Amino acid sequence: MVESKLIKSQLVEFPQYRVRESSKAKHVSLKMSVQGGLEVIVPQGFDRSRIPEILHNKQNWIERAIERLEEQRQQLALEHSHGLPTQLNLRAIDQLWLVEYCATATTRLTLTEKDKTKLILRGNTQNEEACKSLLQQWLMHKAYQRLVPWLWSVSEELALPFHKAAIRGQKTLWASCSQNRNISLNYKLLFLTPPLVRYVFVHELCHTIHLNHSANFWALVQEKDAHYKPLDQELRKSSHYVPAWLEPSMLGQ
Repeated sequence: MVESKLIKSQLVEFPQYRVRESSKAKHVSLKMSVQGGLEVIVPQGFDRSRIPEILHNKQNWIERAIERLEEQRQQLALEHSHGLPTQLNLRAIDQLWLVEYCATATTRLTLTEKDKTKLILRGNTQNEEACKSLLQQWLMHKAYQRLVPWLWSVSEELALPFHKAAIRGQKTLWASCSQNRNISLNYKLLFLTPPLVRYVFVHELCHTIHLNHSANFWALVQEKDAHYKPLDQELRKSSHYVPAWLEPSMLGQ
């Protein structure tokens, strides 16, 4: 059962929070995220009247978490600008690339990397579509370099072999698996967090055995990743990680 409340102390007005009972929880813990806000996780049967006092004692942590959350929101807002991006936050591989645009007289457009932290586009940078296309090509190459070897590693770890992997730009899927056990990965996975990307890999590798979403398929997913359910739920609402200039759709599994 989940509850939402708004509480106040003399020093701070706490944000809305949700209470979630967990059979695995041995003590009260707090989580803060862009998607879910403040969540209070309590053991089953916990006296919920004690929660306001606990939050009051954790006031400093909550204030710092709110500040970090606001920074994340501002960063996401910046990334979701529909104009040309000024940075690429590749969470999957823990890389942040700054993007600079240098207009020149030539109509040719080039992209170069500098110091492994900066991308520089030179040429007719007024042509936004050409700039976006070049950045997409760079992202697809980066995805092939980093995501495909990662997929092979997870495949070996789980003893779920596949035939070959490709990088694509699917509109509505994070990844897919064919009858021939060929796996296609969406380059936009680069913008997701590592746990979500790994779960996508597990999901598609399980499709090499069951090319459906039957009970047997989910049992295999459970076998390979006992904690997959919260990841699956988060993945369903994770398209917000993808910058708007890439025109994301409702991505799913």
